[in-house]
Amino acid sequence: MKELSKSYDPRAIEPRWVSKWGDEPFRADATSGKPPFTIVIPPPNVTGNLHLGHALDNTLIDTLIRYKRMAGFEALFLPGTDHAGISTQWVVTKQLAAEGINRFDLGREKFLEKVWEWKRQSGGQIVNQLKTLGVSCDWTRERFTMDEGLSRAVRQQFIQLFHEGLAYRGERIVNWDPVGQTTLSDLEVKREVKKGKMYTLSYKLEDSTLKESNGEAGEIRIATVRPETIFADQAVAVHPEDERFQHLIGKKARIPLTDRYIPIIADEAVEREFGVGALKITPAHDPTDFEIGERHGLARPSVIDWNGNLTSDLVPEAYRGMERFAARKAVVRDLTENGDLIEEKDHETALGIAERTGVAVEPMISKQWFVRMESMAQSVLQGIDQGEITLYPERYTKVNKDWLENIRDWCISRQLWWGHQIPVWYDEQGNTYVPSLENPDLDCDQDPQYAHLNLRRDPDVFDTWFSSNLWPFSTLGWPDTADEDFQKFYPTQVLVTGYDILFFWVARMQMAGYKFTGKAPFSKVLLHGLYLDSKGQKMSKSKGNGIDPLELFSKYGVDACRFAFSYLATGGQDIKHDDRRFEQGKVFANKLWNASRFVMMNLDNPEIQNTDTGLTLADRWILSRYNETVREVTQALDEMDIAAAIRAAYSFTWDEFCDWYIEASKPSLRNGNRQTQETIKFVLEGILKLLHPFMPFITSEIYEALDHKRQIAVHSWPKHDPARFDAEATQAFDYLRSAVSSARSLKNELGLAPQDKLKVSITGEGLGTIKDNAYVVEAIARVELVEEISGKVLSQIAPGVTVNAPLEGTVEIGEWIVRQKKRLQETEKQIKQAQGKLNNAGFVANAPQEVIEEERRRVAEFSAQRDRLTDVIRQFE
Repeated sequence: MKELSKSYDPRAIEPRWVSKWGDEPFRADATSGKPPFTIVIPPPNVTGNLHLGHALDNTLIDTLIRYKRMAGFEALFLPGTDHAGISTQWVVTKQLAAEGINRFDLGREKFLEKVWEWKRQSGGQIVNQLKTLGVSCDWTRERFTMDEGLSRAVRQQFIQLFHEGLAYRGERIVNWDPVGQTTLSDLEVKREVKKGKMYTLSYKLEDSTLKESNGEAGEIRIATVRPETIFADQAVAVHPEDERFQHLIGKKARIPLTDRYIPIIADEAVEREFGVGALKITPAHDPTDFEIGERHGLARPSVIDWNGNLTSDLVPEAYRGMERFAARKAVVRDLTENGDLIEEKDHETALGIAERTGVAVEPMISKQWFVRMESMAQSVLQGIDQGEITLYPERYTKVNKDWLENIRDWCISRQLWWGHQIPVWYDEQGNTYVPSLENPDLDCDQDPQYAHLNLRRDPDVFDTWFSSNLWPFSTLGWPDTADEDFQKFYPTQVLVTGYDILFFWVARMQMAGYKFTGKAPFSKVLLHGLYLDSKGQKMSKSKGNGIDPLELFSKYGVDACRFAFSYLATGGQDIKHDDRRFEQGKVFANKLWNASRFVMMNLDNPEIQNTDTGLTLADRWILSRYNETVREVTQALDEMDIAAAIRAAYSFTWDEFCDWYIEASKPSLRNGNRQTQETIKFVLEGILKLLHPFMPFITSEIYEALDHKRQIAVHSWPKHDPARFDAEATQAFDYLRSAVSSARSLKNELGLAPQDKLKVSITGEGLGTIKDNAYVVEAIARVELVEEISGKVLSQIAPGVTVNAPLEGTVEIGEWIVRQKKRLQETEKQIKQAQGKLNNAGFVANAPQEVIEEERRRVAEFSAQRDRLTDVIRQFE
């Protein structure tokens, strides 16, 4: 048996296993007869570094994978990275700019060469960091969203959608980044509440005799946060049921600072409570206005260009060429001088900020490629209703369905160079050409039938999500459905990801799966919360509250961090970073290490003459409890409740195995009882297996030290056997625990140290069991059992036993009573302090729930102490 070092040092152990799992990856066999269990990694951006969200996500995935592999499944954890169109292009663009190179001067082809060069040199950093986390991926199957096969799949997807009439080109409002010069998905836009202004403007009515209820004669007042866009106004809208404006519907009003009149229309999209109840409608610069404009047939002129500057003949010359926010100030100044600004007040606005460039996005009308989603969404809704997809926690099922039921067409084009270039060509008249379904890989400008045309390719690329929505099956060989990986490992079994991308990624994979394979891409979706800082705030560079997981790995060890991630991942709730859980994981790893050293020293002790004296009560009890723990942990993992699983395994290991069984087994081990030796080794090995999915490094190291040739990761998962439940041993050992706990409590009350000896007598229904196992109680509690105690006796009652200790001869009774009274006063003070907080309505309303629960726990605990002290003082005073 290999000897373990005296102290556990993760830095000495973890690198060896990282290297082993990298050199000998967990290769999944597509030809095996085992049932498949597949999880594809949510592909991190190739530009990224490991953050706490990645660490949490991949810990949960790897926990399920390692469990299923041990449970007899052909488990495949398929790794890979996303090309991250905007992020990667931005990184390389900045690097080139630092060298004095403009990407437009470089040209598309040369720029893409630079990007691929960067990817080869720096793009694998996050993969190495994932390996540090200990994930048991099949690295031989690692994919990249711009691999040749995956690129072919993206092309196939679009061509099929186009020929089915589901992909089309049209004008819609998009999120435009004036600095990055591209459209952005909603996920790439951060919504930040900013302090701004709400402006109330006077629009003069064409009929000066009319008025609305809040204004002067001859005007209608409107509220806006963007006065610089008034030059693109096409209407003033009011709610059709708003009595203040009924008589004005159909009339006209003049746009301030212009001579243009626009109609007053009625539309139910107007919020009567917003501003003054009337809105300017600018279809080219607001998504809601765009939809209102569509319903009313309004024109869609734009007055802001792609660089974020005011432009167009509709804009007075004084503002043309101005940057949009500078123009706002100028327009407000002139509105004020002209008497058209009625009111300016502070107003908080949820402003869209481009994630990469940090500038405010501009809603712009743009001709883009879209996909009609309604029919695909219906397939997913039907699949969810039929139980083909289950979401954990279950409450997200409704969220998933609500979005699908109200789905909009998806803008899939981006104005980038890095990505999958759209396979569409145009002739000089603007006609569209797309490769055929029969020959999807042939570019149209290479197709002989179009040789007479001067075709040019669409310069745009697909939205990154348009490639990653195929990830569960493009990584397994699709569109080659005969591929052995596709046949074996698709559909996948579980998807693990954050709830924040339920719409952007999960739902789109659901739709793509049903559309292109006829099956749900995964049968279970485990959604976890966002990883927040200790104050419950999102982590960001700007706030300076980010935490590097690699620093946590170095400080606590990877296993301790994985323990913390699993422990904190409860019920899909957002997770507040809690250093205590990482410290708890570190202490637990040390506890497991030291317990293992104790077991191994007692298995290889040449000084002990082994005997066969049968299973002790403690042996029978721990075997029964271990069997029940196997059931609890297995059930929790099967139900996707990873937090419940690690808590059950932790509680059994720490409380029952280490704190109770090891102590209770010592006398038997000293006597060389082979059955106890076999029991303690069997249970330890079982514990290592139960903990392995959560803490793979330490469990692998200890299991190997126990002379196992194969690593623990490929050993079998423990099986629960109902017949092994030993009710008699469970009740009997509970008597022993009650006696020990009561004796310890009495020693504490008497002011004795844990190592001090104390004579005690025991009565109650558990007395017979305790007499038969007196050596266990005496050894663990450090007491001497006697038949009877005379004189004044301090007693502690517990289930099945009453433990009695002598006051006379142990303490000076008068001084001891004085100390108890002081303790009673302090206890009452603590109760009053905690109860005072709970009686404070402000505290209860504003304090975090866990803080409130802690105060309630304090009240309950100190109240029990008060009652005990009161009884003791009354008895002996």
